[in-house]
Amino acid sequence: MLVSFTVANSFAQGAGRRQVSEGNKYYTEGKFDEANDKYRDAEVSNPESPIVHFNIGDALYKKRKYEEALQAYQKALQKSDEAPLQAQSYYNMGNTLFRLNKWPESILAYQQALKLNPNDQDAKYNLEYVRAKIKENAQKQPQDQQQQQEQQQQQDQQQSNSDQQNQQDQQQEQQQNQQDQPQQDEKQQEQQQQAGQQKKDKEQLSKEDAARLLEALKNQEKEAQKQRQMKAQGRVRVEKDW
Repeated sequence: MLVSFTVANSFAQGAGRRQVSEGNKYYTEGKFDEANDKYRDAEVSNPESPIVHFNIGDALYKKRKYEEALQAYQKALQKSDEAPLQAQSYYNMGNTLFRLNKWPESILAYQQALKLNPNDQDAKYNLEYVRAKIKENAQKQPQDQQQQQEQQQQQDQQQSNSDQQNQQDQQQEQQQNQQDQPQQDEKQQEQQQQAGQQKKDKEQLSKEDAARLLEALKNQEKEAQKQRQMKAQGRVRVEKDW
Protein backbone atom coordinates (compact mmCIF):
# COMPACT_ATOMS: atom_id res chain seq x y z
CA MET A 1 0.00 0.00 0.00
CA LEU A 2 1.26 3.44 -0.87
CA VAL A 3 2.51 5.69 1.91
CA SER A 4 0.36 8.81 2.19
CA PHE A 5 1.58 11.94 0.47
CA THR A 6 3.55 14.74 2.04
CA VAL A 7 1.74 17.84 3.32
CA ALA A 8 3.55 21.13 3.31
CA ASN A 9 3.84 22.45 6.85
CA SER A 10 5.28 25.81 5.87
CA PHE A 11 3.06 28.82 5.57
CA ALA A 12 3.00 31.03 2.54
CA GLN A 13 5.07 34.13 2.81
CA GLY A 14 3.51 37.55 2.35
CA ALA A 15 -0.02 37.94 1.02
CA GLY A 16 -2.36 35.02 1.53
CA ARG A 17 -0.62 33.71 4.62
CA ARG A 18 -3.73 34.06 6.79
CA GLN A 19 -5.91 32.18 4.28
CA VAL A 20 -3.32 29.38 4.05
CA SER A 21 -3.25 29.11 7.84
CA GLU A 22 -7.03 28.85 7.96
CA GLY A 23 -7.02 26.36 5.09
CA ASN A 24 -4.48 24.17 6.91
CA LYS A 25 -6.73 24.17 9.99
CA TYR A 26 -9.68 22.95 7.91
CA TYR A 27 -7.43 20.40 6.23
CA THR A 28 -6.34 18.80 9.52
CA GLU A 29 -10.01 18.58 10.50
CA GLY A 30 -10.83 16.69 7.29
CA LYS A 31 -12.87 19.56 5.86
CA PHE A 32 -11.27 19.50 2.45
CA ASP A 33 -13.87 21.60 0.64
CA GLU A 34 -13.42 24.43 3.14
CA ALA A 35 -9.65 24.05 3.02
CA ASN A 36 -9.67 24.25 -0.78
CA ASP A 37 -11.78 27.42 -0.63
CA LYS A 38 -9.28 29.08 1.69
CA TYR A 39 -6.33 28.04 -0.49
CA ARG A 40 -8.13 29.48 -3.52
CA ASP A 41 -8.56 32.76 -1.66
CA ALA A 42 -4.84 32.75 -0.93
CA GLU A 43 -4.11 32.07 -4.62
CA VAL A 44 -6.01 35.23 -5.54
CA SER A 45 -3.93 37.22 -3.07
CA ASN A 46 -0.61 35.52 -3.92
CA PRO A 47 -0.74 33.62 -7.26
CA GLU A 48 3.05 33.17 -7.37
CA SER A 49 3.31 31.30 -4.07
CA PRO A 50 4.40 27.64 -4.60
CA ILE A 51 3.09 26.78 -1.11
CA VAL A 52 -0.40 27.90 -2.08
CA HIS A 53 -0.43 25.73 -5.22
CA PHE A 54 1.04 22.80 -3.31
CA ASN A 55 -1.71 22.98 -0.69
CA ILE A 56 -4.38 23.33 -3.36
CA GLY A 57 -3.01 20.10 -4.84
CA ASP A 58 -3.28 18.39 -1.43
CA ALA A 59 -6.91 19.43 -1.00
CA LEU A 60 -7.83 18.30 -4.53
CA TYR A 61 -6.07 14.98 -3.98
CA LYS A 62 -8.18 14.35 -0.90
CA LYS A 63 -11.26 15.23 -2.95
CA ARG A 64 -10.09 12.60 -5.51
CA LYS A 65 -9.77 15.19 -8.24
CA TYR A 66 -6.46 13.73 -9.32
CA GLU A 67 -6.06 15.46 -12.70
CA GLU A 68 -6.57 18.89 -11.11
CA ALA A 69 -4.27 17.98 -8.20
CA LEU A 70 -1.53 17.01 -10.64
CA GLN A 71 -1.76 20.40 -12.35
CA ALA A 72 -1.50 22.17 -8.97
CA TYR A 73 1.68 20.23 -8.05
CA GLN A 74 3.20 21.07 -11.43
CA LYS A 75 2.55 24.78 -10.79
CA ALA A 76 4.21 24.42 -7.37
CA LEU A 77 7.30 22.93 -9.07
CA GLN A 78 7.42 25.70 -11.65
CA LYS A 79 7.19 28.46 -9.05
CA SER A 80 9.58 26.96 -6.46
CA ASP A 81 13.37 26.98 -6.37
CA GLU A 82 13.60 25.21 -3.01
CA ALA A 83 14.69 21.56 -3.17
CA PRO A 84 12.58 20.38 -0.18
CA LEU A 85 9.34 21.72 -1.62
CA GLN A 86 10.24 20.36 -5.06
CA ALA A 87 10.96 16.93 -3.57
CA GLN A 88 7.61 16.97 -1.76
CA SER A 89 5.87 18.01 -4.98
CA TYR A 90 7.44 15.15 -6.96
CA TYR A 91 6.53 12.69 -4.22
CA ASN A 92 2.89 13.77 -4.20
CA MET A 93 2.86 13.73 -7.99
CA GLY A 94 4.01 10.10 -7.85
CA ASN A 95 1.06 9.19 -5.63
CA THR A 96 -1.34 11.11 -7.86
CA LEU A 97 -0.05 9.46 -11.05
CA PHE A 98 -0.43 6.07 -9.40
CA ARG A 99 -4.09 6.86 -8.66
CA LEU A 100 -4.50 7.75 -12.33
CA ASN A 101 -3.08 4.30 -13.26
CA LYS A 102 -0.06 5.98 -14.85
CA TRP A 103 2.40 3.72 -13.07
CA PRO A 104 5.54 4.23 -15.21
CA GLU A 105 5.10 8.00 -14.85
CA SER A 106 4.68 7.64 -11.08
CA ILE A 107 8.01 5.77 -10.90
CA LEU A 108 9.72 8.68 -12.65
CA ALA A 109 8.19 11.11 -10.15
CA TYR A 110 9.43 9.07 -7.15
CA GLN A 111 12.89 8.91 -8.72
CA GLN A 112 12.94 12.70 -9.07
CA ALA A 113 11.89 13.04 -5.45
CA LEU A 114 14.76 10.77 -4.35
CA LYS A 115 17.25 12.74 -6.40
CA LEU A 116 16.28 15.83 -4.45
CA ASN A 117 15.94 13.98 -1.12
CA PRO A 118 17.80 10.62 -1.11
CA ASN A 119 16.77 9.99 2.50
CA ASP A 120 13.03 10.00 1.77
CA GLN A 121 12.08 6.50 2.96
CA ASP A 122 8.46 6.93 1.90
CA ALA A 123 9.54 7.67 -1.66
CA LYS A 124 11.79 4.57 -1.65
CA TYR A 125 8.97 2.38 -0.38
CA ASN A 126 6.43 3.67 -2.89
CA LEU A 127 8.93 3.34 -5.73
CA GLU A 128 9.49 -0.36 -4.98
CA TYR A 129 5.78 -0.89 -4.40
CA VAL A 130 4.85 0.41 -7.86
CA ARG A 131 7.64 -1.57 -9.50
CA ALA A 132 6.32 -4.74 -7.86
CA LYS A 133 2.80 -3.98 -9.06
CA ILE A 134 3.99 -3.52 -12.63
CA LYS A 135 5.90 -6.80 -12.49
CA GLU A 136 2.92 -8.59 -11.00
CA ASN A 137 0.64 -7.34 -13.76
CA ALA A 138 3.18 -8.31 -16.42
CA GLN A 139 3.19 -11.89 -15.10
CA LYS A 140 -0.57 -11.94 -14.76
CA GLN A 141 -1.26 -10.70 -18.28
CA PRO A 142 -0.32 -13.94 -20.12
CA GLN A 143 -2.55 -15.88 -17.72
CA ASP A 144 -5.43 -13.52 -18.43
CA GLN A 145 -4.83 -13.86 -22.15
CA GLN A 146 -4.78 -17.65 -21.85
CA GLN A 147 -8.04 -17.57 -19.89
CA GLN A 148 -9.60 -15.32 -22.52
CA GLN A 149 -8.45 -17.68 -25.26
CA GLU A 150 -9.88 -20.66 -23.40
CA GLN A 151 -13.17 -18.86 -22.89
CA GLN A 152 -13.27 -17.92 -26.57
CA GLN A 153 -12.56 -21.52 -27.54
CA GLN A 154 -15.34 -22.74 -25.28
CA GLN A 155 -17.74 -20.21 -26.81
CA ASP A 156 -16.69 -21.25 -30.32
CA GLN A 157 -17.17 -24.93 -29.42
CA GLN A 158 -20.60 -24.24 -27.98
CA GLN A 159 -21.54 -22.31 -31.10
CA SER A 160 -20.26 -25.14 -33.29
CA ASN A 161 -22.24 -27.71 -31.31
CA SER A 162 -25.31 -25.54 -31.60
CA ASP A 163 -24.86 -25.21 -35.37
CA GLN A 164 -24.40 -28.97 -35.72
CA GLN A 165 -27.51 -29.64 -33.67
CA ASN A 166 -29.52 -27.22 -35.80
CA GLN A 167 -28.22 -28.89 -38.95
CA GLN A 168 -29.13 -32.33 -37.63
CA ASP A 169 -32.60 -31.12 -36.71
CA GLN A 170 -33.08 -29.72 -40.21
CA GLN A 171 -31.91 -32.97 -41.77
CA GLN A 172 -34.24 -35.01 -39.58
CA GLU A 173 -37.13 -32.73 -40.46
CA GLN A 174 -36.31 -33.03 -44.15
CA GLN A 175 -36.12 -36.82 -43.91
CA GLN A 176 -39.41 -36.93 -42.06
CA ASN A 177 -41.02 -34.79 -44.76
CA GLN A 178 -39.66 -37.12 -47.41
CA GLN A 179 -41.07 -40.13 -45.55
CA ASP A 180 -44.45 -38.49 -45.16
CA GLN A 181 -44.64 -37.48 -48.84
CA PRO A 182 -45.38 -41.00 -50.29
CA GLN A 183 -48.13 -41.46 -47.71
CA GLN A 184 -49.60 -38.12 -48.72
CA ASP A 185 -49.34 -39.03 -52.41
CA GLU A 186 -51.06 -42.37 -51.80
CA LYS A 187 -53.80 -40.67 -49.85
CA GLN A 188 -54.23 -38.10 -52.59
CA GLN A 189 -54.42 -40.84 -55.25
CA GLU A 190 -56.94 -42.74 -53.18
CA GLN A 191 -59.08 -39.63 -52.84
CA GLN A 192 -58.85 -39.04 -56.60
CA GLN A 193 -59.84 -42.66 -57.31
CA GLN A 194 -62.79 -42.37 -54.92
CA ALA A 195 -63.88 -39.16 -56.60
CA GLY A 196 -63.59 -40.83 -60.01
CA GLN A 197 -65.63 -43.83 -58.87
CA GLN A 198 -68.30 -41.57 -57.47
CA LYS A 199 -68.48 -39.72 -60.79
CA LYS A 200 -68.70 -43.01 -62.67
CA ASP A 201 -71.46 -44.24 -60.38
CA LYS A 202 -73.35 -41.01 -60.92
CA GLU A 203 -73.04 -41.41 -64.69
CA GLN A 204 -74.21 -45.05 -64.53
CA LEU A 205 -77.09 -44.11 -62.29
CA SER A 206 -78.21 -41.46 -64.74
CA LYS A 207 -78.28 -44.00 -67.63
CA GLU A 208 -80.40 -46.44 -65.61
CA ASP A 209 -82.84 -43.69 -64.67
CA ALA A 210 -83.15 -42.73 -68.32
CA ALA A 211 -83.86 -46.35 -69.32
CA ARG A 212 -86.55 -46.74 -66.67
CA LEU A 213 -88.14 -43.47 -67.70
CA LEU A 214 -88.21 -44.55 -71.35
CA GLU A 215 -89.80 -47.88 -70.42
CA ALA A 216 -92.45 -46.13 -68.35
CA LEU A 217 -93.33 -43.88 -71.28
CA LYS A 218 -93.66 -46.87 -73.55
CA ASN A 219 -95.98 -48.57 -71.11
CA GLN A 220 -98.11 -45.46 -70.81
CA GLU A 221 -98.42 -45.24 -74.61
CA LYS A 222 -99.54 -48.89 -74.84
CA GLU A 223 -102.12 -48.33 -72.13
CA ALA A 224 -103.45 -45.28 -73.93
CA GLN A 225 -103.88 -47.21 -77.18
CA LYS A 226 -105.70 -49.99 -75.39
CA GLN A 227 -108.13 -47.55 -73.82
CA ARG A 228 -108.87 -45.99 -77.19
CA GLN A 229 -109.64 -49.36 -78.73
CA MET A 230 -112.08 -50.28 -75.99
CA LYS A 231 -113.97 -47.02 -76.37
CA ALA A 232 -114.24 -47.54 -80.14
CA GLN A 233 -115.77 -51.03 -79.76
CA GLY A 234 -118.47 -49.91 -77.30
CA ARG A 235 -119.71 -46.93 -79.27
CA VAL A 236 -123.47 -47.11 -80.54
CA ARG A 237 -123.74 -46.58 -84.22
CA VAL A 238 -126.75 -44.38 -85.26
CA GLU A 239 -128.52 -45.32 -88.48
CA LYS A 240 -129.60 -42.46 -90.62
CA ASP A 241 -133.35 -42.28 -91.16
CA TRP A 242 -133.95 -41.70 -94.77
